[in-house]
Amino acid sequence: MKQQVIKAALTLTVILTASVALAKPQVTIAIQTEKEVTTLQNGQKATKRVAATNAAPGEILFYTLTYANAGNESATSAVVDNPIPTGTVYLPGSATGQGADISFSIDGGKTFKKPSLLTYEVKLPSGKLDQRVASPEEYTHVRWTITTIPAGGTGKLGFQVKVK
Repeated sequence: MKQQVIKAALTLTVILTASVALAKPQVTIAIQTEKEVTTLQNGQKATKRVAATNAAPGEILFYTLTYANAGNESATSAVVDNPIPTGTVYLPGSATGQGADISFSIDGGKTFKKPSLLTYEVKLPSGKLDQRVASPEEYTHVRWTITTIPAGGTGKLGFQVKVK
């Protein structure tokens, strides 16, 4: 059964700090959602990415965020948050972003940490609290912190999910 792809409502928290007082970075972000399809061309199988307008359980979706700084000064410490879309699961190791520090949230975007530091407590039947490391299926958001986006600079960020 196919379901509508809910675009990751880009909760774009772009926190920009200009490298010089009164500088004017102007960062914009566009998001694209794609899936891979296999076609037959001249008797050969060919795989290509197409815009994902719907998706079936088990399909992999590719999210690409393209950013650009049209301002006249560098943007520093730009933060981009993106929720993992409802009805999908983050694919481990798929988040990319050259020059970006990548972290994740398991609490709806309130806090972000590296995967090995994403922990939570579970109360055992004995009453004892057990600390556990979150699995990628528990991630709710991806965050990229981009050190510097120079004036006129562009770049890409991305991640993949599997439809439940």
